[in-house]
Amino acid sequence: MINIKYITIFSLVVVLPYVFHLYNVLLCVLKLIKHGGKMIKSILKTLSIAFISFSFTIISTVATAEITINWPSIWVGKDSKTTVISELVNEFNAANEGQIKVVIEAQTDYDIYAQKLTAMIATGKLPDVFTVGTELMDTLYRSGKGMNLASHIGSDSHWNDVYPDNALESNMKDGEIFALPYELFVTPVTYNKKLLKAAGYDEFPDNYDDFFKMCQAVTDTGKVCTSQMTGKNAWTSMLWYSQALASAGGPDIYEKGLDDPAYVKAFEIMKEMYNYTTSDAIGADAGVSGGHFLNERTAVFMNGPWFIARYTTDGIEGLHANIGVAPAPMLSGGEGAPGGYVGGRQSSLAAGKQSDPKKEEAIVKFLKWLTTPDNVARLSYSSGAMFIVKADLPNDMDRLFTEMNSQIGDAPYVAPIFLNGIGSLAVSKEFPQALSALALGEVTPEGAVQMLKDAQ
Repeated sequence: MINIKYITIFSLVVVLPYVFHLYNVLLCVLKLIKHGGKMIKSILKTLSIAFISFSFTIISTVATAEITINWPSIWVGKDSKTTVISELVNEFNAANEGQIKVVIEAQTDYDIYAQKLTAMIATGKLPDVFTVGTELMDTLYRSGKGMNLASHIGSDSHWNDVYPDNALESNMKDGEIFALPYELFVTPVTYNKKLLKAAGYDEFPDNYDDFFKMCQAVTDTGKVCTSQMTGKNAWTSMLWYSQALASAGGPDIYEKGLDDPAYVKAFEIMKEMYNYTTSDAIGADAGVSGGHFLNERTAVFMNGPWFIARYTTDGIEGLHANIGVAPAPMLSGGEGAPGGYVGGRQSSLAAGKQSDPKKEEAIVKFLKWLTTPDNVARLSYSSGAMFIVKADLPNDMDRLFTEMNSQIGDAPYVAPIFLNGIGSLAVSKEFPQALSALALGEVTPEGAVQMLKDAQ
């Protein structure tokens, strides 16, 4: 993309002087033509030199025109990565001033962004740089509209230096890489120690029988036990369902299919959980669900590590000091194991296919900047988010982040969340409706599973 300011500068500084120069040369030709062929040849030689110089000037001016990279980013607004992402983009632009400029296009709603991205993939009009969730990876591969990064990766040692073994291969299909694995997540239980203590609990229960006894005790104190939701993708409640599913059926539950009784059992747990949630849980989105916990109206909440920073920035005074993290409860007689976690890849970095090799090189340069270990460490430190890129994190990381990492290190498994593990976009989209119908008493746990089956 040629910046208009460079066209203006080109016209005033380069073109006009050469026009006057050529005009004067032509006048000389007319005056001196009578003096013979030698003089004409000399003048023509001068014209040739001027033309060649003029051509090289045009080429040079166009070649140095600023390349603009558009990036529709969800890491804006209240997202915990917003500040550092903005800093990284500004630093990159300053280092490449006049050559490359990255422009962030704010996307404040993930679901709307995912819908836009789905439409862009279908039409082939992809952004220059974008993040893609696991649920859209296969769609991106099949479209053939993304930039194949394999050749850039193969010829540059940067990628092998910053990525663990086989990490890049996990995003490879038929020798092509259309996305770089980037953000990871796990989903611990976060709980308010003060509210649990008031209910007679110093530790978080490790099984669902004791968990629901604790919920009743919290209710008896006048507080609400859990933050739940059914709106949009039912994100925080879907995480609870994923935990219950892995506990009931084991970490390989998705390989067993929807006929496995674990899917019904997990919905039974969710139905019971909705007896101990807020009155506005039906139809609520993640902002409502998280807001209750941030304001100490609920005692238990589940989200990813990126939410850790919000306990300080958006929570009531003193909230962070009262927060504990723990693995989800286990189901007695289930095929899971104590301490098991769920999580997976949150997002990968991708780019749209480019016809201009220079723009492609500029995009790759920016992707390298985002995957530089020092920059990734800054992101992780400020937000609590986890990344697959190798980075040395400082010793003074947030206490909750450190505790969570310790639990993950001891975890017998990290199973996929339902949205990623089920392997069907139609089924994952049906989940909020099935959960809502269950919570309202319109279907049984068996009926909720049937709704998922019908969506296949």
